[in-house]
Amino acid sequence: MEFFTKRIDRIHGKPILILSLAEVAQLVEHGPEKAGVGSSTLPLSTICRIASLPLLKRGRLVSYERSPVPIHDFAAAMARILRHIPAPAKIVSALSGGMDSVVLLHLLAEWRGSADAGIPIVAAHLNHGLRGEAAAADAAFSRELAGELSIDFAEQTLDVAAMAKAEGTGLEEAGRRARYRFFRDLGGPEALILTGHHADDQAETILLNLRRGAHRRGLSGMRELAWVAVPPGVRARVARPLLSVPRERLLELATDRKWRWREDESNAGPAFARNRIRHRVIPILERLLPGFRKRLLENALVLAAREEELTVCARELLEKKTRREGGGRFFRVDAEALSDPERLCYAFRHIVEEELDARLPYGAVLSRLSLLAGGGRLGETLSLPGRLRARRERDGLFFFFPDRERGDWRCEVILPEPPFSLHAHGLIVSARWEDCAGAIPGRDKADPCVQWLNAAALRWPVCLRPPLL
Repeated sequence: MEFFTKRIDRIHGKPILILSLAEVAQLVEHGPEKAGVGSSTLPLSTICRIASLPLLKRGRLVSYERSPVPIHDFAAAMARILRHIPAPAKIVSALSGGMDSVVLLHLLAEWRGSADAGIPIVAAHLNHGLRGEAAAADAAFSRELAGELSIDFAEQTLDVAAMAKAEGTGLEEAGRRARYRFFRDLGGPEALILTGHHADDQAETILLNLRRGAHRRGLSGMRELAWVAVPPGVRARVARPLLSVPRERLLELATDRKWRWREDESNAGPAFARNRIRHRVIPILERLLPGFRKRLLENALVLAAREEELTVCARELLEKKTRREGGGRFFRVDAEALSDPERLCYAFRHIVEEELDARLPYGAVLSRLSLLAGGGRLGETLSLPGRLRARRERDGLFFFFPDRERGDWRCEVILPEPPFSLHAHGLIVSARWEDCAGAIPGRDKADPCVQWLNAAALRWPVCLRPPLL
C-alpha cells in the first residue's frame, strides 16, 4: 500500500501521516495491522508507538488512538531533541518532587544507561519559600531520589513572594522566572533544561492562553524544544520530552514501577488559574464535549505547523528584503515584502524578540501593521509596543529601534485640549491658554523647554512627536 509521511519535528514530537481516502477508511475501521499500513517506509512498530496519529480525511482532522509506551517514547523524544541542537554541556532536569518530575528523572536515568550519551546530568530543585515544612520535605525527598539514581543534585531557596512583589507579577509567573533562572545559571548557556510537562499540561496552557486572547502561537501551546526568555535579557534552552504523553499514562507507569513521589497540596486548591482549569473547566468540557482535550491538542499541532512555516518565511524575508541602518537601530523592509502583512509581522516580531528581548501582542500589531503596509499614506507613522515606531515610505516600511543606553524619548504623546498637566514616557507636559499681543514668539528665550503655539492653527488633540521622527 503506497503512502508517504511528512515529519514536522519539534512540534510535540508527533508526525503527520497523509494517506489516500481509501487507506484512511481502512486504518480508521480496522487499525494499522489489518489495514496493512506498516511498510519499510514507516514500520508498523513506529505507528503503534504514536500516542495520537493525526490523519487528514476529507479536510477534517481525525485520529487513531494508541496508548503510548512512555519509556520508548522518552528515548525517541530525546533522540529527536538532541538531533536538532548542538551537544549540550549539561542536562539539567527540573525536580520538584511531584509525580511528573519524578517520572522524568527515572526515565532520564534509564535513558542515560541505555543511550551512553556521556552528557553530565544534574537534578535541580527550587524551594519557592511558600510552603514551610512541606517545601523542606519536598527538597529532602528530591535530594534522596537523586542520590538513589546516582544523579548529581542542586537546590536553591528563594523568597518568590518577595520577588513577585518587587517585579510586579503574580506568584506563578515569578516562580516560573525564578525556576528557569536557577536552571540556566546552574547549567550555563550551553545546558539543556528538561521539564516534566505532559499532554494535560499542554491542554491547560492552551486554555490559559485562550483566556488571555492569544493568537496562533499561544493557541499552539508549548513546544517540545524551545528557547525560553529568562529575564533579564538571557534565554534558556528547554526541552519537554513527555509533552505528547497524557498524565494518566505517566501515573500508570509510576504506579506499576512503584516509584514514590510527593503531592503538593497547592496544586489542588482554586487559588491559581491553572488549578481551576485543571479541576473545574476541563472536566466540564470533557463531560459536555467528549474528546475535547484530544481535539484541542490535535488542533494545536496544526497551528504549530503553520506557526513554524511562517517563522521560516519571516527569516527568509529578513535575509532578502530587509536592510539594516544606523548600526542596527533602524531597519527598512522593501515595498515588495508588504504584499504579505502576516509574514511581515512575523519578521518584525522576530527582530523585536531576538534583539530587544521584548514580547509583542501579535493580533494587535498584525492588524495595525496590515493597515499601514496595505494602504498607509506616505509619511504616515505608527506607534508600536515596546517604544517602537513604523513609518510608511515610498520604498517600503521604515522601523525605528530606540537606543536603550541613551534612554531618549522615542514615543509620541497625545495631548488633550488645555489646560492639562500629564506624565508620559518620562516626560512632564503641561499647557495652558495665554493671551499674546503681537507676534507669537515660538520657543521661549528665557526657558528652552517652553514653546508658544498659535491656538487658532491647532486642532485638538495634538500629537507630540520626538524630534528624530
